[in-house]
Parts: sequence; C-alpha cells; structure tokens
Amino acid sequence: MKAPAVAVAAIAAVLTAGCGVSDPEAEIRALLAAAERAAEARDVGFFRGAVAEAYRDTRSNTRDDLIRLLHGYFIANQRIEIITRVDSIVLEGADAAHVVVDVGMAGQQAGAALLSGVESGLYRFELELVSDGGDWQIIGADIRRATGD
Repeated sequence: MKAPAVAVAAIAAVLTAGCGVSDPEAEIRALLAAAERAAEARDVGFFRGAVAEAYRDTRSNTRDDLIRLLHGYFIANQRIEIITRVDSIVLEGADAAHVVVDVGMAGQQAGAALLSGVESGLYRFELELVSDGGDWQIIGADIRRATGD
C-alpha cells in the first residue's frame, strides 16, 4: 500500500473517533467534523489522541506506524481537502462501535502548481472503535480503495 493511501487510512480512521457517553453516535458524528478540520490543518497531534495504543489494522500497521505515515503525508502535502460520508454506525454495547465511512481526499504537494502535484482518491474505512471512560478511540481498521459498489 502506498504511503498516501495509508495516510488517507489514518485520517479516515481517526475521523470516526469520538468522546463522551451521553449519545455515542452523535459524539462519533461530531468528531468527524473536528477530525476533518484537523486533517486539513495537517494537525498530527489531534490524531495521536484519537488512535488507541493497541491499534492494529488489517495490514498489521500499529499506532506508531499510522502516526508516522500520517505525519509524512502532512509534510509532503501543503494542502489537504477531505470530504467524509458516514455510511453506518453500529453501536455494540456502551463502549464499542463498528463504523463505515467513505472518505474522499485530495492532497497537493508542496510547491506544486494549482493542479499539478495533486493526488486524490476515494476510500472506504471499516473501523472498530472503543470507549474508555467516555473517550472514543479507533482500535482497528480495514481500509480499501472504494470501488463504487
């Protein structure tokens, strides 16, 4: 998997983390907007807090792997645009959720002209989230390029 695709995975995975206990689905949705802004601002610190230490994805990436790839993507791309669409949120008790999110992302490399150096893609993320005392974190992910199905 190319580094940009993994970075997209990292961003989307974190886009679905949330906090609080009163309305988990609303909290997950509310955090999508905050994570979108953080990704577009290239704020890797935001994502450090939203990915669980025990994170592991289907490509065997750990939390540290994911944060490193995301950081590299943020350095390489001076401008990032994110569009998300939550396909489903399935709560599994009070402290777990399975979330499917479609993420469109475009990154423009530093110093590139308006349309040159732009890399974009549409991805589908199947995420496993857990809540530990009210703070939602991503603990697992299966990330694929969207096929339009």
